[in-house]
Amino acid sequence: MMSSWSTAMTENIKLPRKLSEEQQAPPPRRPSHANVIENLDRWANSPGLQPPKSADEKSA
Repeated sequence: MMSSWSTAMTENIKLPRKLSEEQQAPPPRRPSHANVIENLDRWANSPGLQPPKSADEKSA
């Protein structure tokens, strides 16, 4: 038997927002935070942080 509350819950499903609907990030509170944000991709892609390559990939 279906109760009325279960159908009411399914009618109010909140879907994730699209990226275009996201609010802009607040400005950094400190200049050093802005520096970290700007360099994050470079640091994350640095050779020391990449996963180790297998012997097959090195020779290719």
